[in-house]
Amino acid sequence: MGTVYLGKDTAERLVAIKLIRPDLSEDPAFRQRFAREVAAARRVARFSTAAVLDAQLEGDPLFIVSEYVAGPNLAEAIQADGPMYGGTLESLAMGVAAALTAIHGAGVIHRDLKPANVLLSSVGPKVIDFGIARALDDDTAVTRSSQLMGTPAYLAPELIAGEPPTPMSDIFSWGCLVAYAGTGRAPFDAPTVPAVLHQIVAGQPNLSGLDPALRELVESALDKFPDNRPTAQQLLSRLVGQEEMSLDAVHETVVRSWTPPATSRPEAVPSGPNPAAVPAQVGAAAAAPPTQPGTTPPGGQPSATPSAGHPGATPPAGQPAAAPPFPEHSPQTPPWAAPTPPGGNGTEQKTRGTRFSPAIAIAGGSAVALLAGAVIGGLVLFRSPEVPEGMQVYADDFTHQDGWAGYDFDPENTFSWSGYYQGGYALSADGDTRTSTVSVAPPAGLPEQVRVSATTQVVSGPDYGTYGLHCFYNDDGDNVTYYSATVRVDGSAAQIRRHGGEQGSTHLEEVTAKPVSGFLTPSRDAEEAPVNTFDFTCELDPEADTVTLNLWLNGEHVLEAVDTNPLPYDGEDAPQAGMLAGRGIGGGDNIVVVFDDFAVYQLDGGQRERS
Repeated sequence: MGTVYLGKDTAERLVAIKLIRPDLSEDPAFRQRFAREVAAARRVARFSTAAVLDAQLEGDPLFIVSEYVAGPNLAEAIQADGPMYGGTLESLAMGVAAALTAIHGAGVIHRDLKPANVLLSSVGPKVIDFGIARALDDDTAVTRSSQLMGTPAYLAPELIAGEPPTPMSDIFSWGCLVAYAGTGRAPFDAPTVPAVLHQIVAGQPNLSGLDPALRELVESALDKFPDNRPTAQQLLSRLVGQEEMSLDAVHETVVRSWTPPATSRPEAVPSGPNPAAVPAQVGAAAAAPPTQPGTTPPGGQPSATPSAGHPGATPPAGQPAAAPPFPEHSPQTPPWAAPTPPGGNGTEQKTRGTRFSPAIAIAGGSAVALLAGAVIGGLVLFRSPEVPEGMQVYADDFTHQDGWAGYDFDPENTFSWSGYYQGGYALSADGDTRTSTVSVAPPAGLPEQVRVSATTQVVSGPDYGTYGLHCFYNDDGDNVTYYSATVRVDGSAAQIRRHGGEQGSTHLEEVTAKPVSGFLTPSRDAEEAPVNTFDFTCELDPEADTVTLNLWLNGEHVLEAVDTNPLPYDGEDAPQAGMLAGRGIGGGDNIVVVFDDFAVYQLDGGQRERS
């Protein structure tokens, strides 16, 4: 359909821009279908989908703007890391089912659900390109009506028979996709496309090796008769075990059991005069047909193919590749769009919503000299903020049972979810009767600029479990609110959240890596998990009416967040601080985390040195 570019909106957030091929843009019937499908796609709820943000439907060029998802697609991840299993596979199945529920609820049929159209973000799967395939399907054009719209291995049998697509066609594709994710192969596999189509119509799916917990549901989705398949909502209900679970609750469940992929986005294949097949840089859109430099593609517009020295271009023989500048603005390229940089985000640390851009465009010798000067004499400008000292106002090493809930903790007995344990204080949750445990320290009426500190050690728990510290805890009798800073058990993500009570719980900042900065992961032969030190600062600025929150792990800065709508302090003796551990819903052991050397410090009114 076109070429996908990486761009930024006016708030400096990354977006994906799909430019439609000029030969399609010239077709009035295509324009009408494209506008209709974009309007439908914009109605789709954003959970588990790459949201459609904007589009240009009149004039030239035609383009559609959607949310940018940093991460590989499902096909890339399976090829690199092998099949999924356990909670990760269930989260994939649940996330894609939730996306189909939202897509079908908006009156849209995806029509091309396949591994390349499912991107694996840090918080779960994201479905892209929903509904857009229909804009290409022109029943009045002989050259198109004789072609199958979709990917052969994921087509429903009724589509192969020439029937029109329905939401049940997407359900069949969901079954194929989950089977692929869980086994590493398509359920209807054969050496040729005609043989694949025959297997879909007349053969039985090969589901050997698929997680037994999902096999029955996948089999029902792969029924040859559309009326026998479950709807997307029925899939979702069976996966979560509830009939009417809100999408927000589904999102929380997916995030808790999701393991972010270790696979990075693939590097761009050189384009140039004779490019190889170019993989989509954002999602699964096909690249525009290659053209020779200086030629005019169909439609009369100059070619958008980069010339030598531009991003993705092949340099002349014997010459090193040039540093990629931003491309000139052409009739086909919006002034705010730039080709996707090679490599994508990979497993590098990523912070969402940061207040400054980490990327600096450098061009020319003077900029290089300026950079060298900064490296030699100005490294201090880029150092991470250090943990502030402050004045200690409370400390407890838990050698005496005083002040906290006075139970002795027993991992084998869940009568008490917290208590004194082996010289520390343990918190636990099982994900069934209790999904999380929050413990509040004895002192109340703490300062409005505080640092909360503790050492932590994980005794047991699934990789998706979380634990950390909280501050500004306030309980007015009807509503409990607080801020939290947590890390996943496997160290692959850290998050600062705002728990607003009746207003709901939302994340303010999140970072993902393998592992996040400063986090100590256990070695394979270690008998117990390493000890990680948390420092969490919460600083109210009454004049600006903001709260600034920072997290350090073992002295290394991880996250900063700013809440412009501070939580209230209207409870008796508020605010307070403490510790928390979360288990979520999914497979694995109960989470048990032992905290020690808990302390609270009063900071100097927010006037400490900042980076």
